Amino acid sequence: MNKDGDILTMRGQIAQNINGFELQLFDGSFKTGYVVEKFIITATDVTSTNELMAKLHTSETTGSISQWDWSDNQEIAWAAWGIPNPAYVPQDVNFVDPDNLIIQNLYLSTYSTGESELINYMIQLQKYKIKDWTGALALVRNRAQT
Repeated sequence: MNKDGDILTMRGQIAQNINGFELQLFDGSFKTGYVVEKFIITATDVTSTNELMAKLHTSETTGSISQWDWSDNQEIAWAAWGIPNPAYVPQDVNFVDPDNLIIQNLYLSTYSTGESELINYMIQLQKYKIKDWTGALALVRNRAQT
């Protein structure tokens, strides 16, 4: 794999409790792939006490928007904001599978414990030129067919 260009940043706002909001990446070539390098979410109201969760996945929908399943190859990044820890200090967490490779489109699912919450998101991706067989293997994995 060879890097192909600068970091691509996708950011915006999305409603809570969405299952499979499509983020279009596919350029029509199976020789192009993207790697998620960073995934961050926050509340639009930084004084909010709601807990927010989100995940990135490679299929149109995910089993549950309020649960993370790290055994599911289709889930590739997870983020939370305002989650209380044992000291009752809200914290945010971000995890990205370092082996992710997206060939087609990416999907974002969100969940909030509050009502009428908008969620800010920022995703940083690196574009790569890849070989056909690498793209084929990634497509199989992205569809959880391993």
